[in-house]
Amino acid sequence: MRSDRPSGSLQWSDLGPRTTRGRGSSPATRPLRGFVPHSSLALEPLDSSRRAEGVFEQLRTRILSGAYPAGSRIPNERDLAGALRVNRASVREAVKRLEFLELVEVRHGQGTFVRGVATSSALQVIETLLRDPKTVTTELLRQLLEFRRHMTTHVVELAARNRRPEHVDRARALLAAEQEADDDPQRALEIDLEMNALLGEASGNLMYQLLTNLFTKLVARLGPIYYNAGRDHRRSHDNHRALLGALESQDAGEALRTLGEMLDYSERTILRQAEDLEAAGMIGTAAGATRA
Repeated sequence: MRSDRPSGSLQWSDLGPRTTRGRGSSPATRPLRGFVPHSSLALEPLDSSRRAEGVFEQLRTRILSGAYPAGSRIPNERDLAGALRVNRASVREAVKRLEFLELVEVRHGQGTFVRGVATSSALQVIETLLRDPKTVTTELLRQLLEFRRHMTTHVVELAARNRRPEHVDRARALLAAEQEADDDPQRALEIDLEMNALLGEASGNLMYQLLTNLFTKLVARLGPIYYNAGRDHRRSHDNHRALLGALESQDAGEALRTLGEMLDYSERTILRQAEDLEAAGMIGTAAGATRA
């Protein structure tokens, strides 16, 4: 989770967010007083190959990190285009994406204002929080893993009860592939992603399947933290074999017991490594601060 930000990037401190006290502002968008722009998150000029995406990424980072707090007005279209050296169409496209994620609110005649992250109903925001090392903290991962536990428990219980023969056949094939992969972390990650998607499908519940798809993306982003040379491959394989047995016999109780063991181990491992990474300044609000 290294930062590739160039050390000589330009500073645009004059583009710090501004606040207004417009009438009728809701608690979620009420301006904050005494805000000081974070100079460490200065906007960077972009090359022509990724203009709209680059604008979106930089604004997203500033919003999620708190550099642009809830209620503040982000720089206007002209100022952003000048600071980032892009055309205004790229800025408009980026703002539309932020609006879709419900991270900003466009008020015609007033500007674009930051919304509180917790007010968004867009599940993609969860994945977005894991895209930038600065917004990934041990506490965020703890909350994410807590949510995963509650959601996965219901998915696995339903999968054990509702699975079809083809689901069991695919699970057997994945177990065989895991055995052949031995201790290859990358292959282990790929197999786990396929298994997660399979369980979501086997649940027979579209809502849980969609949530499982989201968590499959999250697992992929957490890959380097958990799927590495220090991972206990044998433990993982044994747990998957036990889970397969529970699916075969449609024993929801045994499936939940096995899942509990898997989650206990993975949560301890992920949080321990996250604490080490945050202490080293590789994730969290201080990410990149110790590097020139």
